[in-house]
Amino acid sequence: MKLEELDTPAAWVDLDVMERNLLRMGSYCKKHGLALRPHIKTHKVPELAYRQIDSGAVGIASAKVTEAEVMASAGVDNILIAYPVWGKHKWRRLAELVRHATVAIATDSVEHTHALAEGMGKAAKQISLLVEVDVGSGRTGLPIDENLPQRLTCIAETGIPVKGLMLYPGYIKQIEEGTIERLSGKISSVIAEYEKAGLTLSVVSGGSTPTAFYSHLLPGVTEIRPGTYIFNDCNCVRIGAAAWEDCALKVRCRIVSTSVQGGAIIDGGSKTFSDAASIHGPGFGRLVQCPEAPCEKMNEEHGYLKLAGSGFSPSAGDLVDVIPNHACTTVNMHHLLYGVRNGRVEEIWPVAAQGKIH
Repeated sequence: MKLEELDTPAAWVDLDVMERNLLRMGSYCKKHGLALRPHIKTHKVPELAYRQIDSGAVGIASAKVTEAEVMASAGVDNILIAYPVWGKHKWRRLAELVRHATVAIATDSVEHTHALAEGMGKAAKQISLLVEVDVGSGRTGLPIDENLPQRLTCIAETGIPVKGLMLYPGYIKQIEEGTIERLSGKISSVIAEYEKAGLTLSVVSGGSTPTAFYSHLLPGVTEIRPGTYIFNDCNCVRIGAAAWEDCALKVRCRIVSTSVQGGAIIDGGSKTFSDAASIHGPGFGRLVQCPEAPCEKMNEEHGYLKLAGSGFSPSAGDLVDVIPNHACTTVNMHHLLYGVRNGRVEEIWPVAAQGKIH
């Protein structure tokens, strides 16, 4: 099947670009002795998780128990759930999950760890914990203060094995002078407090796509969890984490109207791309055929291309490709991804973990 034969809108992946992205990250981690644990929230496809493992990953990270279940059912057996798992329904599912995979869980409170141990019962002995410490994101994680060693000790006393630390520098969108030095200082401080608690430190899990290739400069980090790097997107490019030629994911759309002067409408809106905002740039995606014609607005089913001054004059019925602002939320809108090489569809992947929010 040719790319132009797909019904629109269709999310497709340039296989050559994706494979180059995988090779680059895998080679970097191997060179610097870092374990690679990609976050599968970007693609949600077991086949692509295996591509990442083939390129050097030791396992995967997920946010949700249901995502982890999808990966484990496909045979992926080394999983970090990088999210505090709360609730009796999830604890029951975790107790079943650990029968099929090696599972680590992120925690950031004594209360959570006690509840997890009680909710999972005997199965809690089969998981391990990574204690998340807040290095600046202000989302989850224990604060870095004089009480950190005591909190770490209390978490360990619940009886669930503590393997190490988890860090998420998600607040860093661009690497500027002093950024890595400041982050390094925070990580060194956290490791020192961890050692004060007398715990064995086997893993320091950090990294995001924007910081991934600086991870060898971060003291003590043993593994990284980038996600978006497999595809990249507009926001990755605009913060300097990738180049346009590194963007593997695109959405093929069709121009359905040019009736309104100075614009054109495509058959993909927020239900196709999500309404993820742009970082440091205009619109809701980059039109491959004419980057000067921004997708300036989206309704649920419509994308508005601004043609004025772009020199682009499409006709109704024409096919165009849009690089989304945010690959992760775009993929979660689709049932299928199409792997394309030289204009031909070589692979079709069901997005098996699509909509897995529990």
